Amino acid sequence: MNIHTAPVELANGERQVASTLEGIRRDHVARYEFAAKQVSKRGSIVDLACGVGYGCAILADAGHSVVGIDRSQAAIDYGKAHFRRGKVALLAADVMDVAGYTDNAFAAAVCFETIEHLADPLPMLKALHAVAPKLIASVPNEAVFPHRGRILHHHRHYTRAEFAELLESAGWRITGWFGQAGPESEVEPDIEGRTIVVTAAREGKRKSIAPKAAAATAEHAGPVPDHVLILGLGPSLEGYVDMAKRLGGRHAFCDEVWGINAVAGVVQCDRVFHMDDVRIQEIRAAARPESNIARMLDWMRRHPGPIYTSRPHPDYPGTVAFPLEAVINSCGIAYFNSTAAYAVAYAVHIGVKQISLFGCDFTYAKAHDAEKGRGCVEFHLGIAKARAIEIGFPSNTSLMDAAAPIEERIYGYDTLTLSFDGGGDEPIKVTMTPREALPTADEIEARYDHAKHPNPLVKS
Repeated sequence: MNIHTAPVELANGERQVASTLEGIRRDHVARYEFAAKQVSKRGSIVDLACGVGYGCAILADAGHSVVGIDRSQAAIDYGKAHFRRGKVALLAADVMDVAGYTDNAFAAAVCFETIEHLADPLPMLKALHAVAPKLIASVPNEAVFPHRGRILHHHRHYTRAEFAELLESAGWRITGWFGQAGPESEVEPDIEGRTIVVTAAREGKRKSIAPKAAAATAEHAGPVPDHVLILGLGPSLEGYVDMAKRLGGRHAFCDEVWGINAVAGVVQCDRVFHMDDVRIQEIRAAARPESNIARMLDWMRRHPGPIYTSRPHPDYPGTVAFPLEAVINSCGIAYFNSTAAYAVAYAVHIGVKQISLFGCDFTYAKAHDAEKGRGCVEFHLGIAKARAIEIGFPSNTSLMDAAAPIEERIYGYDTLTLSFDGGGDEPIKVTMTPREALPTADEIEARYDHAKHPNPLVKS
């Protein structure tokens, strides 16, 4: 073989082939430079469909040891001739041969511009899940660079939502969204360009669940989390933010954070629930273009999802249909009068073990009307508790009257003072001490008057 000329079988328009890095298109080089910064140098990297190995050379020059795999023997031979490095092993093999490596054989896997070439990339992504805890991958963006049956060697391109669903179904959790605007572009965070680039972390193996629950989770993308935290924009959200700062991140406390409506534009959330039809929200936004609704719709159009909603719309690619029928049959009743209630019911439906809530305080100006939504959330929390799901919320929320004094949370004991001991793994012991002074008639009547007992979290 003339090592200075690319073999004919490599010149098919799909591989970048040149004898030096200067001959490789800039966006391809930029992806590997980006990947080199995402991985510590303590472990090796596997580069699937590495082509002629220029990317392996970039990773090795940054200090990594690399195994490059490509099914083309000609590409591997060319790479050995032009991009040989001491820390690089180039192998002619099928991408599925990566399954032959031991668990955690690599610190990370790189999979650039490969997934779109596979009719079914799921087996490969699952194989990578076993051998590496981190994935850096890219695909052509269907929203910007549509396939339309015109790309000879590509089976399909992906929107952000479709790519997220694919990776989650293989057990990967996306940790960063990046993109490239065009063929000469660098990798930039969270842009909607020709190429989608992501970093992803390996999730644990899907938990075994009872047969009935297994049927209920068929539409849930990714492993079922043990502990979900549901966030609203009420005052107790501040407690979550403070806790996440002290712990160093949201996943130090829980497996997934689910955001209600606009909260997902404020803090990082793994899933979003927005049950209002966006077309209705658009009518509201058109009437008030400077409103928070208009601003929320703006980021929702760019959000990768999943955003669970009543009816998905293609111009909001992250939206997915809330599985209403399945959830109704799971909880046994069609009763959802707030988005937070939908989120709680969905958590119960998929079989989580713990639900925590911050910011779901229902602190509307008309506090009594807010009780309707709060009551529905508490109803579904009751279903969760009946199914042995642990529930938790801060002491400064209106949920379960947590912010109210103990004497207002237990009805009927006006002539007794109650004290409580135990809890946790120990039975609760209640001590009742008779009160010497009884309330007046006016004090008694006041307890029945909601106007005199507004939500303690609503500022007057």
